[in-house]
Amino acid sequence: MDVRREDRGLKRPTHSAFRFIGAGFLPLASIIGGLAVATSCFAKPNAETFSVAVAPLVERYCADCHGGKEPEGALSLDGLTGNLSKPDELRVWQSVLDRIESHDMPPADSEQPSEAERQRAGRWLTATLTAAGITLDEGKWLAPAKGNYVDHTALFSSAQPLDPSGTRARLWRLQGGAYERFVDDLIKGFSLGLRNYSEHKFVAPWNFTPQRDFADYSSAHRVGEAEIDFLIRNATILSEALVKRHSGNVPSSGGYVKEIAAICKADKAATADQAAAAVEPTFEAIFRRPPSAAEEERYAAFLRHTVADIGGAEAAKQFFILLLCQPEMLYRIEVPSHGSPRELLAAAALARSIAFTLTDALPDEPLVEAAATGKLGTSAGVATEVRRILEDPQTATPRILRFFREYFGYPQAPGVFKDRVTLQRIGIREPVGWNPTFFVSDADKLVQAVLAEDREVLRTLLTTTKTYAMTVPPDRQNHSLADSYRLKKPNFEADERSAVAIYEVPIKDRTDWDPNRMYDLPPEHRMGLLTHPAWLVAQSGNFDNHAIHRGRWIREKLLGGRVPDVPITVNAMLPDEPHRTLRDRMQATRADYCWNCHKIMDPLGLPFEQFDHFGRFRTTEQVVDKEATESPKNVDRKTGAPQRTLYKDLPLDTTGRVTDAIDPSLDGPVQDPFELIRRLADSEHVEQVFVRHAFRYFLGRNETLADGPTLVAAHRAYRDSGGSMKALIMSLLSSDAFLYRTLED
Repeated sequence: MDVRREDRGLKRPTHSAFRFIGAGFLPLASIIGGLAVATSCFAKPNAETFSVAVAPLVERYCADCHGGKEPEGALSLDGLTGNLSKPDELRVWQSVLDRIESHDMPPADSEQPSEAERQRAGRWLTATLTAAGITLDEGKWLAPAKGNYVDHTALFSSAQPLDPSGTRARLWRLQGGAYERFVDDLIKGFSLGLRNYSEHKFVAPWNFTPQRDFADYSSAHRVGEAEIDFLIRNATILSEALVKRHSGNVPSSGGYVKEIAAICKADKAATADQAAAAVEPTFEAIFRRPPSAAEEERYAAFLRHTVADIGGAEAAKQFFILLLCQPEMLYRIEVPSHGSPRELLAAAALARSIAFTLTDALPDEPLVEAAATGKLGTSAGVATEVRRILEDPQTATPRILRFFREYFGYPQAPGVFKDRVTLQRIGIREPVGWNPTFFVSDADKLVQAVLAEDREVLRTLLTTTKTYAMTVPPDRQNHSLADSYRLKKPNFEADERSAVAIYEVPIKDRTDWDPNRMYDLPPEHRMGLLTHPAWLVAQSGNFDNHAIHRGRWIREKLLGGRVPDVPITVNAMLPDEPHRTLRDRMQATRADYCWNCHKIMDPLGLPFEQFDHFGRFRTTEQVVDKEATESPKNVDRKTGAPQRTLYKDLPLDTTGRVTDAIDPSLDGPVQDPFELIRRLADSEHVEQVFVRHAFRYFLGRNETLADGPTLVAAHRAYRDSGGSMKALIMSLLSSDAFLYRTLED
């Protein structure tokens, strides 16, 4: 990037600091370029021959359907020899590779190749197609939605022969919260006097887009030029405040680097020795680590030059800007430090990875000390530090709650729009009276309470009949729900009344409401987060339930199944027939072209018709009474249009079925959502799938077959500890998959 040009809204200095930033990002560019080469997953085409890697698989699993004169799907594999110099063969083998990787071949009711056979054929085809000049999207299988494509049985099979585990060298962009926490700590630690709240808040230069799967994956994000511009703007403001801090009298409290103060006060008289002496203590003060030998030499040279050129105060400012634009302000840099094929992360990098996996902060002092004294050199040493962080009540670990928020997806509830007409049908006159933010806050507090107990965490979250009610949302702190306000106004606002009614908890008014009390829900009406209004609203549409979304969530997040993406040729819309029940309208998905996918989702989501799209328990479904609405008594004589829409209640059908589960003992009919939830909560297989999702979140990538032992050990730790989330996390973060980085798959 050309950092010397002027950009909108940012007046950049044009001297050495910004020229140095251009050079300063070169090491990061080198890291990225090196990773692209060093971690290439393409094997050489000749590493395995066609006759060994591909031909046996085609002969055994494909030839019956894709041979002869009339092959299935018009795809013939007859006479193909692996000679990919022919364009026709290239197209065929591209199609075969896609089906091998997606597990779409062979059909589910046919004999299946082993995962090892699939991988062997996939490696050969990938390498050979690439060598032939075909551009393949090697990143598509890295997305969270593709995680379930790795064979579950093979992952949890102790007989699976495996190579040593590890994670490919990578740059993992920091979460926005980590950047913002760093800036806030800097402002408070140095007593800079900058406002960092409301419209004055220093926000991260990047944000993760809310999505159905985990947002924070190491393979998903890179920092672009616009974000670096934003970073420089923030760094400039902070640097000016830091120089001001060090230019006056010695403060009685707050952070202070006397070596920086010396060159600021000396200004034009500052010496080269003073400049060089400022590098190490400034690194320690800002990053809680000493500079490397290369960094010390490089930044000392910069400071000596700029002090002589522009004086100590301005040189200090440019120095601070450079530090606040360091690659570690943007990324967790996780690469082998010695270039070995497989290597334990360097202690300092490992300390940062542990800290940012659990918190939004830099490593604390004990973790820094553990890294410096070699205590992070073993799995047991890492487990000790992880346990300390998890059990320290003074250490915030927001990423653990964030895992459950992203896993269950309930924070999406406020984004599900409900229009005025729809709200009026449940007695809310104005949209302001509908506030699902309450439900999200209540679900958060429930998750935190279960984590505090740390016993049978998943089972409890699936089966509890308790909730908090109207927990103070973050945007209402010190406002309408403050104690003083509550005592002055005993009557509930509209959104609070609707929340109480939906929960069916015995709260009459503010005087007998306690936001810190856990209320009992009607056990015949509620069971766990899947019947909590937050989840039900999040997994609904704007005007109705969304049984397909609910079923897909259960298939992917609890059963570990795979749901193909909707083909672009399909208009995925149900008939607009409000006089029919949702189950009736969903008969459209039973068309041959649709049912192959919908049969693994719809029967799992339909039991949740027990609740409407506001999360209310119900025993009937309200539909438009078409006959009454169109009757002469309701039709305006002048316009011929109905005066109002009339409704009627129809009986609910809450039956469903589990089919095609990886664990066949889960298959079978269910009468209602509660029977389905109990069956899932009692399943060891569901626990294993939960562990797989925890692996993805905390490791920032999808699992591979080589991670089988890590997953088996993590599930064992969870089980043996009585369902402890802390034990599960300690197992994952002390595993080879977390500790080691490799230059090849």
